[in-house]
Amino acid sequence: MRSLWMLLVTGAGLLNCCAQQPGQNQQQEQQMRIVVEQQTGSAFRIVSPQHIFKTGDMIRFRVTSSADGFLYVSDRAASGKYSELFPAKGAGNRLEHGKDYRMPAATRAWFRIEPPAGYETIFFTFTSSPVLHRNEPANPYAKPAPQASPAELVPRCDDTTFRARGECLDLNAGPSAVPAGTLAGSDGLTPRDVSIVQGPDSSVVTPVVPGDAPIIYEFRIAHR
Repeated sequence: MRSLWMLLVTGAGLLNCCAQQPGQNQQQEQQMRIVVEQQTGSAFRIVSPQHIFKTGDMIRFRVTSSADGFLYVSDRAASGKYSELFPAKGAGNRLEHGKDYRMPAATRAWFRIEPPAGYETIFFTFTSSPVLHRNEPANPYAKPAPQASPAELVPRCDDTTFRARGECLDLNAGPSAVPAGTLAGSDGLTPRDVSIVQGPDSSVVTPVVPGDAPIIYEFRIAHR
């Protein structure tokens, strides 16, 4: 199986502009729920968004949106390489509200955690309308600006959480708002302020101000 961090080829600012469809989703609250699943033999378990994975672990994501829209996901590996995660080439990326969507989409497909140790930063962009891509083959998408921290750090267990739950968690992992200046280039969309509720087995991201502007946030996967 190909690795998660070697699978993809673009960065987070993979958007140019959105085709406008006035009135679409204006009555639907834009809220996204993200679940991380880890393969355990022939089964799987749901793990905390802050779980620290090990090299060789197999994971996948489940995403549920409360509004119809289009999802674009890209990755910045611990090695610094940028890749596109979703949609797969030739596949659709329209999400219907209330439905679960798996990444990767194939029933038996998983992403494999590969070295080096650190944080994989996955960028989620949710739009109410499909995105128009540029046609320049040399540089089709803008990329996230380089971030020195926490990508150059090795994840560490939070002692308090470990004593309470017996699970190795890193408080730097999981979803967070995209820091100012992260999306580089004129093609990068401006992130909206978001509210993030992080539970023991899922995360919910909601824009602070309702509307049809894109929702952009990052999700850090910690591994060592």
